[in-house]
Amino acid sequence: MSTSSPAERAARQVLLIAVVLVGIGVVMVYSSSSALAGTRFHDAGFFLHRQLLRAAFGLLIMFAISRVPLGWWRRLARPLLIGVIGLLVLVLLFGEGKGAQRWLPFRLPVAQITFQPSEFAKLVLVLYLADVMVRHRELMTDWQHGLLPRLLIIAIVLGLIVLQPDLGTALAIGTIALFMLWIGGARPAHLACVGIAGLPVIMVSVLTSPYQLQRLLTFFGDADPQGAGFQIAQAELALGSGGWVGVGLGNSMQKYFLPEPHTDFVFAFAGEELGLFGTLSIIGLFIALALHGFRIAAGARSDFGFSTAAGVTMMISVCALLNVAVATGLAPTTGLPLPFISYGGSALLWNLCGLGILSAVAREQEDKSGMRAALSPVTWRPAADHRHAHSRRRRRWSVLPLPWSPR
Repeated sequence: MSTSSPAERAARQVLLIAVVLVGIGVVMVYSSSSALAGTRFHDAGFFLHRQLLRAAFGLLIMFAISRVPLGWWRRLARPLLIGVIGLLVLVLLFGEGKGAQRWLPFRLPVAQITFQPSEFAKLVLVLYLADVMVRHRELMTDWQHGLLPRLLIIAIVLGLIVLQPDLGTALAIGTIALFMLWIGGARPAHLACVGIAGLPVIMVSVLTSPYQLQRLLTFFGDADPQGAGFQIAQAELALGSGGWVGVGLGNSMQKYFLPEPHTDFVFAFAGEELGLFGTLSIIGLFIALALHGFRIAAGARSDFGFSTAAGVTMMISVCALLNVAVATGLAPTTGLPLPFISYGGSALLWNLCGLGILSAVAREQEDKSGMRAALSPVTWRPAADHRHAHSRRRRRWSVLPLPWSPR
C-alpha cells in the first residue's frame, strides 16, 4: 500500500502527463521533420537530436523546480519581471526572426543558440501577478489604486511584444493576465472595459504590420492556396487525410509540402499520421492537465500558490487552445507553438518550468485543510480567513472531475 500523500500523487500525475506529451512531441518532430532535415542538412535526425537534448534538459529542470519551495518564486517574481522587460527591449534592438524580431541570438564557443524572451515573459508575468495580488488583494476591486498599477505593468510587457511584432503571443499573455486579475478579485466590469480598450490597439498593430495584416487577410479572405494561403491549405489537407487512425508514423505525404511541419502546425501533421484518434488523445491529455492544474490550485495552502497554479494552468491551456484553433482553421495564424509537442527550445523549457512550479504547489499541500480535502470526494471548504473573490473560484474548481481519481 502506498504511503504517499494525495499531494504527492497529484504532483506525479502532472509530471507524468508532461513526460507523455514531451514524448509524443519528440516522435512527431522526428516523423514530420526527417524529410526536411535530410534535404536541408543531409541528416534526417537533425531536428530530432536537438529536440531530444532540449526535452532532456527541460524535464530535468522541471523535476528540479518541483522541489523548490514556493517562497523562492515569490521573492524572485519582481527581479524576474525587471529582467524579462530588459530582455524584451534587447530583442527589439538585436533580435532576429522571420518577419518578426522574436529571438535573441547567443553565440557560444561550440554553437549558436537562440532565446525567445516572450515565452519567458508568460511565466514571469504569472509569478508577478500572483505576488502582487496577494500583497494588494484588498485593493483589487479599486480601479485607481489596485487595478490600474497592475495594468500599466502588463501594458509595458504587451507593448514590447507587439512591437516585435508578435501579436499572437501578446493576445495569449493578455488573456492569461485578465484571467489572473479576475481570480484575484478584480471587478468583471473593469476587466471588460480593459478588453474593449485593447481592441483599437490590436487593430492598429495589425494595420501597421504587413506581416500581421497578411495573416488576417489570409484567414478572412479567399487566399490563394498556392500563395498566401498555402500553409493553411496544406494543414487542412493533412488533417483531412488522416481519417480515424491516420496513415501511420512516417507515412505522411503532407510533410513534403507543409512548410515547417514540425513547428506551429505539428498538430495538423499529427492528425494525418495518427488520425482523429491521435488528435483527440492529445487534446484529452491537455484537458487532463488543465483539470489537475485547477484542482491543485483549488487546494493550495496559500493565496500565492492558488494564483500561481491557476495562472500556469491557464498559460498552457490558452496556448494549446490557440494552436489547435489555428491548425484546424478556426483562427488566423498566430505563430504560437503547441506546448510540449512543437519543435523549439524556449517554449518547451518555460512550459516545463511552469509545470515544475505547479507540481511544487501540489507538494506544498500536506495538511487536511489543503490538498487532501481538494482531492477527496468531499467538496473543499475554504478556511475562514479566505473571504476574497478568489475563494469562490477555489470552491468551484475543487469539485472538477479528474480524468482518474488519485487513490
